[in-house]
Amino acid sequence: MMAALRRSAPLLAALGTIGLVGGTLLAVWVPELAGFAFVTSVASMGLLAAAGMASLDVIFKTFMGRRGRFSGMGLATVAIAVGLAVMVNVIANATGASWDLTATRQFEISPQAVAVLEALDTPVEVIGFVVPANESDSLFRATSEQLLSEFAKHTDQISYRFVDPDLEPSVARSFGAVRFPSLVFASDPSGARVAVDKDALSEQRMVTAILSATRTQQHVVYFVEGHGERDSNDLRGGSLGYGFAARGLRADGYSVLSLNLLRTGVPSDASALIIAAPQGEMTQAESDVLIGWLADGGRAVLLVEPDGNSPEITHAMLATWGLEQLPGAVVDPARSAASDQRSLVVQRDQYLSDTTITQGGAIVGPLGSTLLPGASALRAMPDIARRLDEGATVPVRYGPIANSSADSWVSTDLGSELFDEGSDVRGPHTLGLVIEASGTITESPTAEFDPKRPLTRLVVFGDTDFASNRHFADLGNGDLFLNAVNWVLEDQALISIRAKTEVFRPLVLTANEFNLIRYVAWFLLPAAMAAGAAFFWWRRR
Repeated sequence: MMAALRRSAPLLAALGTIGLVGGTLLAVWVPELAGFAFVTSVASMGLLAAAGMASLDVIFKTFMGRRGRFSGMGLATVAIAVGLAVMVNVIANATGASWDLTATRQFEISPQAVAVLEALDTPVEVIGFVVPANESDSLFRATSEQLLSEFAKHTDQISYRFVDPDLEPSVARSFGAVRFPSLVFASDPSGARVAVDKDALSEQRMVTAILSATRTQQHVVYFVEGHGERDSNDLRGGSLGYGFAARGLRADGYSVLSLNLLRTGVPSDASALIIAAPQGEMTQAESDVLIGWLADGGRAVLLVEPDGNSPEITHAMLATWGLEQLPGAVVDPARSAASDQRSLVVQRDQYLSDTTITQGGAIVGPLGSTLLPGASALRAMPDIARRLDEGATVPVRYGPIANSSADSWVSTDLGSELFDEGSDVRGPHTLGLVIEASGTITESPTAEFDPKRPLTRLVVFGDTDFASNRHFADLGNGDLFLNAVNWVLEDQALISIRAKTEVFRPLVLTANEFNLIRYVAWFLLPAAMAAGAAFFWWRRR
């Protein structure tokens, strides 16, 4: 009997190995056959045990010999390394620890998001509606669950669960979920319900949803229209409309509407206005309503064009707060696109982020370069500039946020790229600035700034095209515009929390570098391995 079993040992070992591998693969890849896979694996281990019992003397000689000892040491080393790796992963999983070793920290949440989560003092429940049978829903759940688990590491105010809307349709109806898969962020104190579907799933959108769900009132941003301003409903790529900018504001949790001052005036629910390069004049009634609303603690982002022919309402709004626009466009040979010295590339050293108004870096602090394809220069009116230089009181505080370089100038000759000593004005020039005002220059130019009064908050840009559909995605343009709106609405937490861009990092090699890598892989490494093998063979001989 034992002799027959010993002769069959190789066959038993082969069958046991095949059965054990097959059972393991079935358990992993076909969960429905887990029971069968378990029985197969147990039977296979029995076959391996029988083969081992029948070959104990062979196994003993193999492992106690010289080769066996070396092989055993190698296997033990591999087992220890694998065991340590498994132990580290188990500990990391139990403690929630993780390390992002990518060059761009692609899998970490941003510091701004961490700050928002750590400051969260209102419970937020997140309900994920996914259909498990759908592959896209499963991928959505995996991605959203990973982000939510990262969020939960920084706050105890977030709880989340996943629901199958086919099995529990009443839950989906109660939370207003109509598209699947999706996440719904709910906060009982505010009663808000904010949905994030699969097309908008990102860290930025989820943080925005948390802020929107815990906000007691949603901000309403109006685009002023009726005087040739940029169209916020224009979503054509490459156009000069502001549809992409409006879409970005909605992604930040704002309600975005259009406003005709002549028909309705400024609605009572208006949180901020966007005034994007009006081309025609306003009526006196419209002008009075607009300036009056802004002077009474209103918020706005004003964008002007550098053509020198801005309508009177633009000059009136700027003058109300002591500003003027220089005729012509800024030319900057040192900081511009290669093909056009009027297309300014504003780099980090040109930002002025640390001002008393912008609170140490808001708006431009988190930005890289931005592209302003044609900009005008802004400055305080001469009398106001003189008063500021003398230390006299004014009811307005100015905070420049971006300047042109010292090599720039303002030129009224659109066909010339050479400095004209007689007519051009040397730089650097202010391209954008923020304003806080407790009064107007036109009514009380010598009044003191009073922070206890309702404050007007304005951001003024000397360019409009940078936030148009054509350039919204260029460099940091979109963030510059959205950060400006966040700032006037005092939504500092939203500034710079934007969706991460997956970075493609190609390996660029010269012809010599490519040949070096190729020949090393083809010849040097194989030759080194062959030489090592020959050396050890000779030593053993």
